[in-house]
Amino acid sequence: MITVGIDCGTQRTKAVLVRDGAIQSTAVTRTAFDTNKAASDVLDLLCSGSGLPREAVDRIYKTGIGAPTISFGDGQVNEIMSAAAGVGALAPSCRCILDLGAERNRAIRLSEQHIVKGYEVNDKCASGSGTFLEAMARVLETPIESFGALALQHKKDITLSAQCVVFVESEVISLIHQNEQAADIAWGVLTSVASHISALVQRLGKVERVCAIGGLTLNRGLIEALNREIKQEVTVAPCAEYASAYGAALLAAKT
Repeated sequence: MITVGIDCGTQRTKAVLVRDGAIQSTAVTRTAFDTNKAASDVLDLLCSGSGLPREAVDRIYKTGIGAPTISFGDGQVNEIMSAAAGVGALAPSCRCILDLGAERNRAIRLSEQHIVKGYEVNDKCASGSGTFLEAMARVLETPIESFGALALQHKKDITLSAQCVVFVESEVISLIHQNEQAADIAWGVLTSVASHISALVQRLGKVERVCAIGGLTLNRGLIEALNREIKQEVTVAPCAEYASAYGAALLAAKT
């Protein structure tokens, strides 16, 4: 059976083609302003990469914040369930998922059977999200792709006291004017984000075997900051950016 999972986020839309439970190909495109077009485009990329026509796909499931606006597909699954299904297959030993996204972060507790036992989602404030990191990268005139590596060069800890993204930006500009090093400021920003995420984990109670998925897993500095804030090693799941899309495809095969 061939299934496709499409994970439509605020910035990027990911897709995974699965044949009999195994990943055959992946694709990603920018979501931009038209989620329906992004989903259609990523499906075309996926099929092109696998050498299959759309008609060969038996079932398509959608997930992500943009899923309700996609006009095609055979079903929809929420972000919590798709993440749990994907991680259950990619990282079976994981018992706590950190889903790190552009707009939202989630902490999800799993049972030994990969059943969701509880979850926490960050509030609407952007100061713990990927969009916040992009804003801080612009202030520091650093490409977002290099932000984590820059932060890992820090020589001292800087604590950011503000919580709102607007005030944090002002605080960062003030630190620049105080001639603080960019690496130290970047580490302070990542520590602040990691603190927000750690608070979600704490609300779940004691957790172990934590793994991360989502686009922010590409930021090595953030993963290191999470290790320190959560006080245990946070592993990055295989195919971390595509985990939820993979989970949606797996769930499509079960219905």
